[in-house]
Amino acid sequence: MHQLFRLVLGQRDLSRAGDLFSLDDSEIEDCLSQALEEIKIISCSPDYLTSDNDQAVVEICITRITTAIRETGSIERHGAALVSLWESCLEHNLQPQGKDEDTPHAKIASDITSCVLQNYSRAPVMALAVPVAVRFLQQGNQELSRNMSSYLSLAAIAKAELLAQHTEAITCSVLGGNAMLLRVLPSVYPRQPEPIHQHICELTAMMPQLDQAGRQHLLRLLQMISELHPLVLSSLVPSLIGYLSDCDLSDAALGVLVNVAQACPAPLAPYLSTLRNVGQKNPLLLGHIAKIHGAVGLTSEVQARGALQYLVSLLASMEHSVHHTLVLEIRCLTDRYTSILGRGGKDIYRMSNSFTAIARLLGRKLEADSAMSRGEEKLDLSQLCESSSEVFAGSKSLQVKIQAFEQKIGEEGAESDTEGGSSGPQRRHSLSQAARDERREMRFNRSKSLALHAVRTQSINTDSSPEGEGVELSSEPNLCEASPSPVSSTLEENHTQPTESKLQKVELGDPREGDRLWTHLRDNMEEIKTFCAEMIKQIPIPDHCVIEDSHRGCVAKLSFSCLLKGHYCLYAKSCFSLCSRQPHLWIQIMLLALQSKVSEALCCQDECVQQLRKLWEKTQLTGAHSFELAMTQTTVPHKKDVDSLQIYLEEVRFFYLFSYSEEESGWLCFMCSNPEKATVVNQDGQPLIEGKLKEKQVRWKFIKRWKTRYFTLAGNQLLFQRGKSKDELDNSSIELSKVQSVKVVAKKRRDRGLPRAFEIFTDSKTYVLKAQDEKHAEEWLQCINVAVAQAKERENHEATTYL
Repeated sequence: MHQLFRLVLGQRDLSRAGDLFSLDDSEIEDCLSQALEEIKIISCSPDYLTSDNDQAVVEICITRITTAIRETGSIERHGAALVSLWESCLEHNLQPQGKDEDTPHAKIASDITSCVLQNYSRAPVMALAVPVAVRFLQQGNQELSRNMSSYLSLAAIAKAELLAQHTEAITCSVLGGNAMLLRVLPSVYPRQPEPIHQHICELTAMMPQLDQAGRQHLLRLLQMISELHPLVLSSLVPSLIGYLSDCDLSDAALGVLVNVAQACPAPLAPYLSTLRNVGQKNPLLLGHIAKIHGAVGLTSEVQARGALQYLVSLLASMEHSVHHTLVLEIRCLTDRYTSILGRGGKDIYRMSNSFTAIARLLGRKLEADSAMSRGEEKLDLSQLCESSSEVFAGSKSLQVKIQAFEQKIGEEGAESDTEGGSSGPQRRHSLSQAARDERREMRFNRSKSLALHAVRTQSINTDSSPEGEGVELSSEPNLCEASPSPVSSTLEENHTQPTESKLQKVELGDPREGDRLWTHLRDNMEEIKTFCAEMIKQIPIPDHCVIEDSHRGCVAKLSFSCLLKGHYCLYAKSCFSLCSRQPHLWIQIMLLALQSKVSEALCCQDECVQQLRKLWEKTQLTGAHSFELAMTQTTVPHKKDVDSLQIYLEEVRFFYLFSYSEEESGWLCFMCSNPEKATVVNQDGQPLIEGKLKEKQVRWKFIKRWKTRYFTLAGNQLLFQRGKSKDELDNSSIELSKVQSVKVVAKKRRDRGLPRAFEIFTDSKTYVLKAQDEKHAEEWLQCINVAVAQAKERENHEATTYL
């Protein structure tokens, strides 16, 4: 063992412990395992719990050893000795004695945890560490357990097989409240499913108490179970149905229910009406709901008929993205129970390429069967086909009209070319002429599309028989397989006149029709206004945005100001600025905010939109979406994206300095929101807040030594006394205008609650302070941030006045 280690550990010499950091890592690498064994002897001695000197020596030595192991990459060489010391801590009390006061052995365990488990990709180290790490989960120290869970989650990704044998212990830890380990269960489940099967009911019952991330991990586990062992979840159908009311869970929960229904459909039968209501409220879920109806329908002919009625009604009314799924389910049911459609069933699928046509024919057939059961005359399928063929024939003659229109346009174009050709070399093709030709081509294609749509609509309305509607036409005439039959000239004229009026309207239509962004904003105006009405209360809209390059990519430099700018405003002559690594999201939010303020849809030619496009182009990578395409992919941002912005604003202390005012319908700074506090802050000597805080004394951050001081925040200074009372002398102060930033000491927590400790950075020193509890910490942070902003604003005002 190195001489300095022998001196410090042998004589417990705290005064020389700091000198260990002056040694090069290579000088002590060979003796690290010996030093760890000596530390184990010291920490297991009876008087270790009462000796502050021994505890300080051990903390410093462990920090020096773990630093050397990281720098030299020698974890596999010294891993056994490190894990042995780590495991010895399990023999001692690890539960906190007071609030957030770790025991000496809990501190040792915490310092070793990161050094060992950050090597989660190294199998030899994990083979030693995982069995010990799992035992720490059951020791009653929540902070230690939380840190252990974070590393075990990473280990589960790299070496899931090492954790699989501890599935029972991990599951019990989750049920005990350690929800962070939920992310481990999907990784170990394929290797050890039985322990999870035994507790699946209790795990599912945790769903309402979990945060968003925990819910997603649990749903991912349920999805895996439904794919591998779906019958295990049959008893959980009522619980899964209950999750459909939550928009964040509904899609994943329905995916699980589909797998359960395909293996065991009976438990889903009582909930079909509930599923239909869900589909009515959220059409995006209809694909899953259709599959569940199809699975339940296969259980009996009675269920099949009920499912068919619902699926056919969807086929006639829903958008094309669901049609393929619906037809597959309908086909599966009619193939299983052939008596429902009889021998003519295949003719329905063969005779028409229109999903709506198939739906109407199926609907008529099902209605005919229902009428037959009531003693009414049964409608023959061949009659349906004959009546449908008449409509197709009518459409064919109308198609001739459209083709004649195309031909006429073509002839006119040819004539113009001939006339132009007569002038020989004198004819010139300008860019403006090419642009006009391109616009005429676009107008014609759009006219033809609308004409076909008019034909389809008119044929349905005009050709309807007394018993019901006719068959909808396909947009492509050559897809119709029914044989033609004569059609009266009156009917043909009626079809032609809507068509021609449509063509005229398109030629004189709104020039913005070809603007993709304008169409998108126009069609989703109400949804955007509803979203922005709530969003602006959570996320402020920047007054100014600049895109800048950084070594990690483009960032958006955003500026925010106070709406009122009152007498004591924190940002009367300046702005609150921040840099965000989500420029695309901010640009989308700014566009939606602009749209929500006006009644007309914005278009690409609007100046404000062009400015946003320029910002977007500065962030655009090669091959990325254009501004128009990106802005029209989703109507509004996903909830998780909005949440990420809110979390970031919390991290940069925005919400300490601003709050949303319902009365003013905007964001006000702290002073303008709380004018009664402004008079207090601006009275010389009048404290904004005062009380006891703990200050970290030791210059090494890894040693947790705190001293209580009395602090007073008044004017431009944060005053503090060397003793615990405000009457004691020896005052010191921090000048607030010199404060560079105030930062919360990071602590991994499930919620967004503030930890107790925070740091104040000045140009010459860093102060680490700790409040009595989270509530007091939040009060101090609020007041310090406000006072710092006030001091800087006053300094800016004085500088401006001087100039």
